[in-house]
Formats: sequence, structure tokens, C-alpha cells
Amino acid sequence: MSNVLSDQPARDLISSTGLDQTLFVEAGAGTGKTTQLVDRIVRTVLEREVPLSEIAAITFTEAAASELQARIRVQFERAADTDDPVVRSRAMQAIADADLAAISTVHGFASRILGEFAVAAGLPPRVSVLDEVASQLAHEERWGRFVDMLDAEPSYDELLYRAALIDVPLTPRFAGQASFKDVAANFAQNWDRLGELIDETPAPLGPIDFGPFDRAVATLAAAPADCTDTTDLLYAHLQAVLPEMQAAVAVADPHRKLRRLQALYRAGAYRRGASRAAWGRGKGGAKGKWSTDVKEVKGLIDEVNDALAAVLDQVSHDVLDRLMRLVAREVHHAAQERRSNGGLEFHDLLVLARQVLRDNAEVRRALHARYRHVLLDEFQDTDPIQIELASLIAATPADEQPARWQEHAVDGGRLFFVGDPKQSIYRFRRADIELFLEARDAYGEAGNGAVRLDTNFRTVPPIIDWVNGLFSDAMAEEVPGAQPKYEPLHAGRSFDSDADHRPVVLGGEHPDPKVKAGELRTTEAADVAGIVAHIESSPGDWPVFDEHDRTWRPARLSDVTILIPTRTSLTYLREALDERSLPYRLATGTLVYDTQEVRDALAVLRAIDDPNDTLSLIAALRSPLYGCSDVDLYEYHQAHRRWSLRNDTPDQLGDDHPVVSALAHLRTLWEQRWWITPANMLERVLRERHGFLLGYGTRRPAEVWRRLRFLVDQARSFEESNGGGLRSFLDWAALQSSDGSRVHEPMLPETDDDAVQIITIHGSKGLEFPITILSGMTTAAAGRRNGVSVLWGASGPPEVKLRAGVATAEHSTRADIEEEMDDHEKLRLLYVAATRARDHLIVSGHHKASNNEQASFATRMAMFGATHPELCRTVDLTGLDGAGRQRDEPGDRTASTETTSPTGATTTSDAAAGSAAGADPTAALTERQRWIDERAALVAPFDRPRTLSATAIARSVDATVADTDDDTVEPSPGEGPAVVRKKGRAGSAIGSAVHATLEFVDFHTRAELAALTTRQCELHAIPDAIDVVLALVTSALDSDAVELARAHRSYRELYVAAPLGDVMVEGYIDLLVETPDGLVIVDYKSDSASSPREIDEKLAAYELQGAAYAVALEASTGLDVAECRFVFCKSNGAIERSVDDLAGAKQRVRDAVAAGIDPSRPAPTASSEPMSPAVEPASIDEVPPPTDADAPPLDEPGQASLFDI
Repeated sequence: MSNVLSDQPARDLISSTGLDQTLFVEAGAGTGKTTQLVDRIVRTVLEREVPLSEIAAITFTEAAASELQARIRVQFERAADTDDPVVRSRAMQAIADADLAAISTVHGFASRILGEFAVAAGLPPRVSVLDEVASQLAHEERWGRFVDMLDAEPSYDELLYRAALIDVPLTPRFAGQASFKDVAANFAQNWDRLGELIDETPAPLGPIDFGPFDRAVATLAAAPADCTDTTDLLYAHLQAVLPEMQAAVAVADPHRKLRRLQALYRAGAYRRGASRAAWGRGKGGAKGKWSTDVKEVKGLIDEVNDALAAVLDQVSHDVLDRLMRLVAREVHHAAQERRSNGGLEFHDLLVLARQVLRDNAEVRRALHARYRHVLLDEFQDTDPIQIELASLIAATPADEQPARWQEHAVDGGRLFFVGDPKQSIYRFRRADIELFLEARDAYGEAGNGAVRLDTNFRTVPPIIDWVNGLFSDAMAEEVPGAQPKYEPLHAGRSFDSDADHRPVVLGGEHPDPKVKAGELRTTEAADVAGIVAHIESSPGDWPVFDEHDRTWRPARLSDVTILIPTRTSLTYLREALDERSLPYRLATGTLVYDTQEVRDALAVLRAIDDPNDTLSLIAALRSPLYGCSDVDLYEYHQAHRRWSLRNDTPDQLGDDHPVVSALAHLRTLWEQRWWITPANMLERVLRERHGFLLGYGTRRPAEVWRRLRFLVDQARSFEESNGGGLRSFLDWAALQSSDGSRVHEPMLPETDDDAVQIITIHGSKGLEFPITILSGMTTAAAGRRNGVSVLWGASGPPEVKLRAGVATAEHSTRADIEEEMDDHEKLRLLYVAATRARDHLIVSGHHKASNNEQASFATRMAMFGATHPELCRTVDLTGLDGAGRQRDEPGDRTASTETTSPTGATTTSDAAAGSAAGADPTAALTERQRWIDERAALVAPFDRPRTLSATAIARSVDATVADTDDDTVEPSPGEGPAVVRKKGRAGSAIGSAVHATLEFVDFHTRAELAALTTRQCELHAIPDAIDVVLALVTSALDSDAVELARAHRSYRELYVAAPLGDVMVEGYIDLLVETPDGLVIVDYKSDSASSPREIDEKLAAYELQGAAYAVALEASTGLDVAECRFVFCKSNGAIERSVDDLAGAKQRVRDAVAAGIDPSRPAPTASSEPMSPAVEPASIDEVPPPTDADAPPLDEPGQASLFDI
């Protein structure tokens, strides 16, 4: 590979030779445009003597602005480290200016302008900016007031009545219903374009003209007279449909007639072309049986259908047009109110900043003098108002400026644009690809178009080759105003991995041409989970480049990111990953709202908010939070018949019935809802119903906790934005769950979490991932968007469609153009997804049989792979389970796939088999036992404990741990022989007193040591052992381990917990010392071992316990454990031992946990006799209660005396 970049001249022009030129840069994915932007800014300051305070750099997101500012500062800090006093002085000044420099989003830049020129903009002295949450809440409140105003004004009665008759709701009656509220939300984001709608006062509604329909029916009614044979099928059809038509004509009341026609239209089951028809054309119509042309008769039926549709279309247009004008006035009035009181929304900032620049020449002159250079980053994604702001500032000052930005005279070098039109994917947020292409043509270098960066530093060459091939075909030529021509990327990254990095195509054409969408998504998700399992089991086959170590290493699950276009396929994907026990996390906030635990929590809140919401109430009862089974619900329904929190529970069911107790809890919360904030209500539900503990019932409890914490944080964010009560929060949460939500919801990953990441393609913009998987590719690429549609043209009012058949007059015409633009954007979305990959790209090729490569993303990629096999590859996924082991053959697990009940009754359609099983008792018992075995196999993985102590882990590997753990010797009453007492729940009384004293004593001064010892002995009911405990504590204080703690930072009785695989390892560490070489774990032991030899023997049993502490500590802190030391407290001086092979012991712990630990089944001892089951202890040092057989004989030779401990 040549060291000279193919686009080096362009890079030199940007950062060196073209600093005085206005440039428009097209930067492909991964080409380092931010680096070039930083270089241009730094060199402009250092070489052109332009202060950083006179440069404005505008980018797309707050995160991008922060990164840009940080990188600029770093470059100036490096530049300041020079012997050139001039360069050093300029760099130091730039560093001083960096924090106040105009490096921000376009909204931040507009806010800066308005803050300085508030009076000129007509704003009050104090201006605040509402975030997206507050803006949505304010919109909700305004809309409620607006609807109340319409209902209270008699002059709008006819309008609202007709809207109800054609089913145009102002406010949704259920979640997801299309309503005019959605139109109002769109108007609020485009209120600067509402001029024509608010200029004219809407005229009152006139009478509905049913004449065309009535005349068409009358004409058709005369047609049967032309039939010469009444047995003809067409004649019979007319006799069937004409009474229905004539009945509609005969209705005198216009409102009832409109309702009748609307019902006939919506009930129509026939389609003619692309439109729905109320009545079909019928069969029959033989020429010899009619005196007229049969085609004309059937044409009369079409005319009736057309006349009916025309009546409804006109009513819809009239209603929508007047509602649009009323809503537009309300939205515009709200914007002016915000301007007056200074509480602005994001869009207000742009509109008002543009307005003050347009109207005030002094403002333009001041900003022109202040900002000598304006640089626009990610230009393809930002609001069209941005270019107007930039051109008005950069243009030569004049008292009057042309209205169109294209006519502004801009001096060379004052403007700089950089972006990638192929990554323009935010049309729903006003990003306009047509404007990008127009600006490129207007500001391109010397009128010759854009400067292009095409050297990609992100992705390995094999993936670049595939991307170039795919999109060179798909975007072969530029579509004016709609789609740029694809410009190939050149690989600029070194490539020295021995692995095959060609993209992997999963699946292909489905063998069933009539396969359902759900089945296709299931197949796709299974393959995606299969490839992830392959990566997990064979990480060496998927090397990734570690940016930190600059070396190739085997892949981890955290290197894998699955991109999906929408949430449609998410359920299938999660089920497939769960089936293989593959850990994953959702990295986009909107995806979290689609998870079961979040849906359950919101269902509970909805049931509390509305006691008559039966659907939410039953969903809450059936959720794990209340755990009511279908049998419980049936019993309650049979006894009560009604579902409501307001009603008393039936007497025949006891208070302990699951539904009764659940309703009692919900009723309590419902009664207190007025005095509890949404966040506190949510926290209370999760706390009282053990929502976080229920996470242990899942494979990944930490992920459940993260999602629930996210929901609580969202509730707090809602409250901090002056939100309302519980109902307002639930309405707001429904908004956040939509794919088009504008609220930024970061889902921060756990740093110690090795899991696959799932994110939407829109959410992945600007990111990169070592291994990228494109899933959800089965959805048709073409097609119009569902739901409310508001289409804006270059001028004039928008066209609105609420649903099929309810739209303004010109919506369908504009929708054709919009559909084409959507298709182009979807292709760009695929480009964005494919270019996120660094080392490996895996794409789904599962699709229905089709010869059209544009049918879906999967179709396009699969067909391209079939014609270019040298650019991609496949991976054999057969025979692997989730852990990469060979999967059982289909017949290995059961002999049949039928499901049987506990009684042995089958649920297959094989009646003979069912009857045979029912007739033969032996067969029934066999079937019952098989059902029991299958159920046990299903339950077994979930029967493992989710939390393990260090002792349990050690005992699972070496059963002698239970026999040797901290035996202590204390005196028996009188002068008899010593009695060995094994530790109980909190350890022996002496051992517990020793540990407690060491926890509180001052290591440096040993102040009040005797008093502390006495108090602990009294608390543990051993006042006669004060001297013994004091001797043991003193020996520990004299040890090297405590001396180490005195010299360094240390922690006592430190609780540690960390996930290891799918279980939580937890416990308390007696003493932890933080040394320069790493962490040192100290564990005090007060057992009966007296000689160094005996202690060495016991150390073998303790080392896994200490290693378990070390594994948990390293996982939770990310720090290395250098040593694990045991201090055996003896009256004649402590004996200290460390784990010799700590690394090996830690690996044995990890292997034991990975293999699955059941603490009730300890590892076998050296003898062949099985050990008795032990109950899992609650604390680290706990062992099972002793039996008589556990104690050594009292007269055993060599029995230690008390003072030999």
C-alpha cells in the first residue's frame, strides 16, 4: 500500500493551502474529517493570526462539540511547547480562549447570538432554554388547553361533530392512535413555516354536498331494467347492493348520512386499483343477457364508489383544513408567548436568531466583524436554518440583504462546510439532502463542486471493497435534489491480520415464497445469535485490533454490536440471544422501553393511575411484580366478575389469595397517588414488589437493574423539568418509546460487562465497532411510512394525512415525492450501518423470494453477494449451541416434539396416539414421568443460586474447606480439658470477638484496646475469655500485615460483590491494603491449628476462599490483587501465610463458577464417602452447624491447650 494518500491534495487544501478559500468538503465515512477540521482551525490561528475567539465551529451534537473543543485544546497545548515565541504566544492565547470559543451545536450558537442581542430580537433580559423533556411537557399542557377551548366554543361544534363522524380524534383515545395532536407536534417543530395557514381566517363549514353520490346511485338504479335475463349473476348482484345504496341516499339528516357513508366505506372489502371501494363490481354480465354494454353497467358501480369517496374526501379536506388553521394559529401564538416570557425551545433559538440577523443590519455587522471564519461540521444532518445563519454572518455587510442565502456575497475563506451526503439520515428532523447538494454546488471549490476526502482509516480493506461494490451499484448516478452519486472509499488502514476479514452474509432466499414476516425474522434472529455464539466459542477466528495496545487480539462479546433499523425485529433478536444464553445490552434508550421489565413497571403505574384501566391492571397482576397466575385470575374473575381497584374484594376469597393481596397493595398506592411523585411511586413499586431482586430470575440480572435504574432516572428527569403527576409521566414515557423520539437517552455501559451491544442505526451515527452485525434487514425497503403524515413543500401550506381516506386534497401527490425521498434515505441508512464496522462486518441476507434487489436490504445484500462471491463469505453455524459446543441432534433430546400435560394427555393432533396414551395406564405414567423429567431439565438452569459466597465456591472445589474453616478452642467450665467449638452463623464467639475488635481498634495508637476487647466479649457472651481475645488481637496487631496497613491506605470489613458469569460473588474482606504493587487481601484466622505444619495443611483449603475474594475484587474495582495473605492469630505471635499461586487459584475459581456451582452438593472428599448436604451460609466465614462426629476426641494425644492457640 502506498504511503501517499489518494486524497492528500484535498487534505493539504483543507488544512494548509486553502485557508483563505471557502471550501465545501465531502468526507466519506471514517475519513478523518474531524482531524482535518481541527487542523484547519489550529493553522488558521497560528499561521493567519486569527484569534480563536473569532472562529465559530458548529457541529451536530453536544458530544461532538465537546470532543472538537477538547481536540483543539490538545493541539494548541502541543503547539505551545515550542521555542518559537510567536507561535507559543498565539497558542497560549488560544488555550485561554478555548473555553469561551464559539464551538458548539447550531442551537448553542443561536443561543449565543440571542443572549448578546436579546433586545434586538425582542426578548426579555433573562432567557432560558427548555430541554426536550420540558418542551414536550409544555406542548402537552398547551394542547390540553387548546382542546378544552374548542370544546367550550359553540362556533366549533359543527367542525368537531364532523371530525368525530369521520373519526378524526383531537387526542388519542389509546396508545399509538393517530390524532391531530401529532399534527400539532409537527407544526410546533416547523412553526416558522406556518405563514399561509395563519394569514387567512378559516371560513365556516358549508353544507355537505351529497349530490354526486345521490345522482350516481339513481343512475345505477335504472340499470337493472336493461337486463333481459334475471338469472344473470350481475343482475343478482345489483339487486343485493342497490337497497343498501338507496337506503344511504334516503337518510335525510346530513350527519347521519355522513356516518352511514363513512361506515360503508370503511366496511368495504373490495379494492379497485390503489383505492378502497364500498361495493364490488360483481360477477356475470353475459352479453346476450343485457341490452346495453355490460362494461358500462359495471362502470356505473365504479362511479357510485368514486362519488362516495369524493364526498368523504371533500369532508375530510374541509375538516382537516380548518383544524390545521386553528392549530397553526395556536402553535404560532404559543411561539410568540415563549418569545415574550423568554422560555424558548430549541427550534425557537434558530428561528429567532435568523430573524434578528435578517432584520437588523447592526447585528449582522457586529457578528461579521466578530466571526471571521464560520465552520460547519456534519452539514448533512443539521437544520436548513443553519446555512442561513452562516451566510448572513459571513456575507459582506450591507443595509439590506437578499432574502435567499444563495445570493449572499461571501468573502473567500469565511465559510467552510464538511459533511457526507451519503450519511444524511435525519429527514424527520428537518435535515434536507436537497439543500446539501445545492450548497455544495454553490460553495464548491471555484464552482467545480466539493473537495473530497475518500481515504478511510476506520475499516479493513476487505470490508471497504464490499461496501464500494454494493453502493457503487446502488448509487451509481446522482439523483438531482434527492441522492448523491457514490464516491468509492480507499482503504488507508494497515492490514496485517491472518484472518479472513471479508464480510459474512447470513442466510439467503427463503425456500418458501409465501413465508410470513414473523417466521423470516425468527430465522434471521437465530442466525444472528448463531454467529455471535460462533464468535464466543472461536474468538481466535475473529481477531480485532486493540487501539490501546496496537495489537490484534481474540474477539470478546463486548466487541460485537448488532445494529437494527427499527424495533420491529428486536423481540425476535432478544429471544434468539436468550435461547443461547448470550449476554446483551440495549444501548439506545428508546429500545429499553420495549423490554419486559420496563413494560411491566409502566403497566403497574398505569393501573395505579387509572383504576378502571382493565388491560393495564391485568398486565400488572400477571407480571412478575405481582406473580398472579392465569388460574388465580380465573378464580378471582369467577368470584367477582369485575376488575377495578375501586371495588371491594369478594368475601369467598381469603386475604392471602394472590389476586386479593395484589389488589390490596395496588389500591393502597392508588389512594396515595396524589401525594407521591412519579419517581417516588416508581421506586416504591420496585422496592415493595422486589423489582430488583426479581432480576435474579433472569440470565443477566445486572442488565435488568440497569434498565430499571434508567426508568427511575427518566422519571426524575421528568420531575426536574417541572413535570406533572403520574398520568403526565405515563403520557411522556409513551412519547419516549417511539422510534422518532427526539430526547437523548444515553445508556451507559457497565465497564466490567462483557456483553453484545444492540443499538439502532440512527443511534450508531458517528460511532464505530470492531465487529458489526446488521440485523432486522428483512423489512421491505420501499413503502410509505405509517401513521400521521405532514408533508411540507418548498412553499405553501403542508399536506396532512391522518390515516387512509382522511387527508388533504394534494397529499397523495406530494406523498409520491416523499416516498421516493424516503427510499433514497433508507439506502443511505444502510450505508451508515455498513460503515460502522472496523474489523468484521456480518450482514443478514434472509429474504423472501424476489427478483427485485430493492425489495429489502437483505435482498439487495444477498443478491450482491451471490454475484460477487469473491468479496464476501459464509460461516457454517450448524452444530453449535450457545457456548460453542456441539448441539444435540434433533432427535437426541426427546423422541417427540409433542407437549404433554402432567397427567399424560398429549396436545398433538395425532388422535390415535392420544387415545392410546389415555387408555394404557402404563403409557400415561411413562408420559407423566417424561413430562416431569423435561420440566426438571427446563427448571434446572434456573435452580442455581444467583449469589455465592467465597466459602461456597471454595467448598465446591475442595470439600475439606467445610471441615477446617476457623475451628477455635476455648476453655470448658472449670479446669477440664479444652473444648473445640466450630463456628456457627457468625463464627465462634471468640473468633467473632477477635474480628470485631480488629475492625474498630486504632492500628496506630491501639487506644482503648482493652476496653474494646471487653465490650466485644460481653456482646458475644464470653466475659471469661477477655484475656484470650486480647492475646489473639494483639498478635494480629503485631503482624506484618497490619504493619503494612499502617503504612498504606487500608479498608476494614470491606464488602465486595461482583458478577462472575451469571452469578454474583460476594462477601466481606477483613482487611484490604492498597499498595503501589497492587491490592493485598488480609484474612484473619483464629482456628485450632497450632504448628506451622498444621497451618500449611489448612492453607490449602483456604487458598480458594482467598482467590474468590481476589476474583470478585478485581472484577469490581478493575485493580490487580497482588497478594492474598492469611494471618493465623496465636497467643504467642501470629503466623502469616500467602497464597503461592494466586493466578492459578483465581483461574480455578473462575472455572468452578463457569462449570456451575451448587452449594448444596459439595465436592467429594478424598474418601469415597459422600458429604452431607450443607446449607449455603449467609456470610463469608460461615460453615454448617457441627455435629458430634465433627469434634475430635477430648483426650486425643497432642490436644492443644487454650494458651497454645
